[in-house]
Amino acid sequence: MSPDGILKRSILSGIFLTCAAFASSGEISDDFERSEVGDAWTGHMYSFSIKDGALVASQLPDAGHGAVIRTQLDFRNMKIDFDVKFEGGERFNFVIDDKNCEEVHAGHICRVSITRNRLTVQDDRNGAMNLKLRELRKQPEKAAEIEAFLETTKSSGDFEFLDGRWYHMQVVIENNQMSASLDGKIVAKLTSPGIAHPTKTQFGFTVTGRDILFDNVVAVGTK
Repeated sequence: MSPDGILKRSILSGIFLTCAAFASSGEISDDFERSEVGDAWTGHMYSFSIKDGALVASQLPDAGHGAVIRTQLDFRNMKIDFDVKFEGGERFNFVIDDKNCEEVHAGHICRVSITRNRLTVQDDRNGAMNLKLRELRKQPEKAAEIEAFLETTKSSGDFEFLDGRWYHMQVVIENNQMSASLDGKIVAKLTSPGIAHPTKTQFGFTVTGRDILFDNVVAVGTK
């Protein structure tokens, strides 16, 4: 069966069920000009701190998972800008979730994954985090076709990050399209149905290694 056949018959038969709708939207702006992270962001208290007006993210030794921080915003479409600097860290994900959605692992809807030399935009809802698809991946006879399908749920571009330098990143979600730009240039763009999931409730960062810094976060969400 082709990847499209898997998509139609096995993966997405119930995937387009939507979770509870939200009526509100809004804006979040944070320049971290304070001494403590505060209540607007939820994360492990020992993984995140503020230093010299920037949010510092550090994965704890032997944590088994990246350092996770999230903030709440109800939206469908979004434009978010932030500055980022590598200071020894390995990689980070900018993650968008619907914490009420039970069809995906941990509510993951879409993300941008950033390594030292590559940026990937990914549809999690119809791709790697979809629970039906994760079950199908356990069947060896379907593994190759599913992996081929997963390649259609992401788009990547090359970009070299240097330690100690600030970069400006912008992520835009508009209906079923998501793009990620660095210093004003689009590095990766994806059109995929899961991105159009109508309710997103939070966004944030997951960081691997020590340290990666974030600053000047401005997120505008619309319904």
